[in-house]
Amino acid sequence: MVSMVTVGRSKFGQNNRISLVEGLPELLNLSVGDYVLFEIQGGRLILEKDTRKYRGFDFEGDEIRETLLAYEDSKIGNDFDDNLDPDELEQIAKEEYLKDKALKKQIK
Repeated sequence: MVSMVTVGRSKFGQNNRISLVEGLPELLNLSVGDYVLFEIQGGRLILEKDTRKYRGFDFEGDEIRETLLAYEDSKIGNDFDDNLDPDELEQIAKEEYLKDKALKKQIK
């Protein structure tokens, strides 16, 4: 099972805008005026800082990846019950998803 760490949650707003969650600019070493890249890989949207390359080397990108890996390592295991086997965990998650989907449909 591939683990993924949630950094935060943001609501889609007017003018097609999404605000970055607190802490994310620091993790990505973002400053006002920096560009970000949006890529799709394996059906997932990836956001990353567009960093400057020096003769093909991406030193800042490497530093950011190290920061993100350290953050990820600090959060792994805190999001779910380690005593459940993966099939049980998936079943519980699926039930929660279907419940949320039904509620969303009622609201529309």
